[in-house]
Amino acid sequence: MKTDSTNATVNPANFKLYLGCNASLVAGYKTSGRFAFIWGKNRNPAITDAHIDALLAHMNKDADYIHNVMGWPVDKLQQQGYFSNIYLFGSGLCTDSASNTEKGGWQSGINGYPMVLLSYYPVVTASEYNGVTHEYIHAIMASMGNKAAWFNEGSNTWLQMTMTGNRTGSRGVGFLDGAPFLAPHMPVENYSGWLQDGTFGGPNAEGVHMETASGQQIGTWREYLGGNQYNAAFSHFIALYLSQGSNAWIWKKGTQNNILASLSEGLGDAQTRRLITEYRARQAMVDFGVWTDGFKVPINDNWARTIVSEGSAGGYYKQTSHKLSFYAATTQSSTTLIPATDTLPGWSGANQIPLKVSGNKVRVNFQPLGNNMRFQLAYRAADGTAVYSQPVESGESCLDLSKTPKNGVVVGIATSTDYLYSGEATRKAKYDYRVHLLEGVSGTAPLYDKYYQ
Repeated sequence: MKTDSTNATVNPANFKLYLGCNASLVAGYKTSGRFAFIWGKNRNPAITDAHIDALLAHMNKDADYIHNVMGWPVDKLQQQGYFSNIYLFGSGLCTDSASNTEKGGWQSGINGYPMVLLSYYPVVTASEYNGVTHEYIHAIMASMGNKAAWFNEGSNTWLQMTMTGNRTGSRGVGFLDGAPFLAPHMPVENYSGWLQDGTFGGPNAEGVHMETASGQQIGTWREYLGGNQYNAAFSHFIALYLSQGSNAWIWKKGTQNNILASLSEGLGDAQTRRLITEYRARQAMVDFGVWTDGFKVPINDNWARTIVSEGSAGGYYKQTSHKLSFYAATTQSSTTLIPATDTLPGWSGANQIPLKVSGNKVRVNFQPLGNNMRFQLAYRAADGTAVYSQPVESGESCLDLSKTPKNGVVVGIATSTDYLYSGEATRKAKYDYRVHLLEGVSGTAPLYDKYYQ
């Protein structure tokens, strides 16, 4: 038995069944541990009782770990003394009107209770069970209030990765976790990535939805980056470098829909800006502790990939093409670097500029043209360690090269630290700047070499 942080006593031995639907629609149910699996009169015949038992065993193992070991709250049903419900989609319950051959699985709700709604397919397919856990984690998070849409996905995948990593020692990440590294000009709180019109999807997918006159969805996003909300990079960063409980704190204590605004209530304005600055610097070096090697897999898999616009039923909004890299293109005028306008940082985004260096010191002058920017120098040394300068708001930025930079390259990181999302002006904003080369820098290095290695 464990007392949850909601002050509800959680003892699965005492759980009661909450059907949710009228009993006349329910053909059967099975309970085990923390869960009830409920089906209607049109249960797909492919599902055996053994399938249900195997699914419930998997779910109890994960739910026990999330609650008893990681210390997360339980969902609302468990808080009130009920089994967590998994309903069989397409079986004739009050939850839906689908056929029993449709596929899929979601976190849904019934009478104010978050729950999991599953088609027959994940029930009979063991390889889908981790996806069911993902939906149950959504039910936990939905029981703790409304946070920004992008964080519902990224924080969810962080929790599941961390659970798996803690159990197995394997620190692998998802294929979409490379997205924020390969387009660092995208904001932290960003749904559907860098859009085809050059703006960014807002925290709750603002600016993403577009329809034809007949109501068909138009694709406004780009390949790969359109799934940016599923990346867990920022969640990993705050768990590593802020607090192990940072993600849970946001869900439990954060009062704002946008999570950087919530963090600022605990950290204050200056420290929130510092947090964003450090995140962008560590991102430039892929300096993520035990997760570093894991992040390099999707980064390397998508390095120098040319992405185009991704369509939907209504086609796409605008054709685009972009070659993925950590590094922002610039032009050099005398000793001044001028960044390309299309990849300028959005709010809380960054540009990373690879600089060819020599000697034992690097000095540049940072001239912000956008508000609240920071600049920092960083490099991977020949011995594999990451070296960072102190960030500056403007003016001279310097770094002694006491360790030899690998490949003779130091990266300049220009970061927007604006973190409060206030609508369309924020979503469309770009943060311009100039970098003036003073000492030890001959120009920029190629954009498609991997200086983080």
